[in-house]
Order: sequence, then structure tokens, then C-alpha cells
Amino acid sequence: MSRHPAPEELLLDYAAGNLPEGPALVVALHVALDPAARQTVDGLSALGGALLDGETVSEGGFDDAALEATLAKLGAAPVEPKPQPVTPRPGFEWAPAPLLPYLDPKAKWKKKLGGFEEIRLNRRSDAHRLSLLRLEPGKGLPPHHHTANEYTVVLQGGYTDNTGNYGVGDFAVGPGLHEHEPIADPGPPCIAVIVVEEPIVMTSFWGRVFNPFLRWGWM
Repeated sequence: MSRHPAPEELLLDYAAGNLPEGPALVVALHVALDPAARQTVDGLSALGGALLDGETVSEGGFDDAALEATLAKLGAAPVEPKPQPVTPRPGFEWAPAPLLPYLDPKAKWKKKLGGFEEIRLNRRSDAHRLSLLRLEPGKGLPPHHHTANEYTVVLQGGYTDNTGNYGVGDFAVGPGLHEHEPIADPGPPCIAVIVVEEPIVMTSFWGRVFNPFLRWGWM
């Protein structure tokens, strides 16, 4: 079970098919790696189906007893073991199935400012920036904050910042205007998918110099 689950409202929107492509991908990866999140989404989907079928609606509105019975299925359903990872190609054994359609078969890691590596993910219909990031142990992203939504899910290794420690399957919501500096934990390289709605704002001296290039999409 994840120490940092996705917010319930995101899981609800995901189950209802209401998320844009970028956030939907990162929630799908969280669900693929966290049995408890998958159980929640399955239960919400079942609840949605019951509502559509009218099982919880009476002539006067919602049938409270039926609604509570449907919700109870969430807690009663056993947590199934997570599925075995699918291997798209050597070097990407950690990649869960929902990530595969977004990986270019020829994708290679590219070194970025700050010492981390990135693979930009394909997207079809969304303005969010979708990226795979890889941090070697002890390395981090430059100190920065966010002006819009940011969602992250860890696929390998882990990292720590001022909001906590995150391991495989954990879901992080960007801390907004509060500065943070994720640092990869000891062990294997930290690999995560990050989805951002707007470019990050770096807060160090040199970061502020490069911020215009981020806004213009040159970095």
C-alpha cells in the first residue's frame, strides 16, 4: 500500500474518465503500482455503474441503504497483488503497462540542466508536459516552485524533499508556491513520471537566470 496515495478527488475523476491525458496517465501508473488505489478505482467504477443502472436511486432520490452497500464493497474487496511489470525493452524493465504507449521505441535519456536525465513522453491531446526523469542517488532537481498543477509518481527507487519520502508507487502533488528540492535516495536511480501544467520556476540564482528559457519551451 502506498504511503502517499493520490487524492480521492483525482481517483474519482480518473474512474469517471474526466481527467486530461497527462494527469490520467500519472494516476493510471499509480493505480498499476498500488493495489489499494486500484481497489478504490474499481469500487468507484462499480459505484458509478450502480448509479447509472439506478440501483441506488429511488423515486425520492438516492436510496441511502443501497448507496452505503455499494460503498461498503470498497472496503470489503480483497486487495489483489500488483500485476507483474511488462518489459518494453532492455533498460526499461521497471515500466508499468500504462506507460508503454507513451514511450518512443528509440527514446534515450538526455542530460538536463541540474544533473538529471529526461525522456519527453509522447502525448496525443493534452497541453501538460509529460516526462520521465532519472536521478542518480544523491542527485536532485534544482530548487523550484510551481505556479500550476504538478503530479509525480515514482516507478523505481525513491526521493526525499521537504514534503516527505516517496518510493515506488507513491503519488506526489506539487507543493505549489512552496519551494522544494527532490533528492534521490540511496540505492537504484530514482525514476519517476512527472506531469506539469506550467513550467517550473527555479529559485536559485542561476535558476532565475534560466527561467525565461523554461517559459519559452527551450529547456
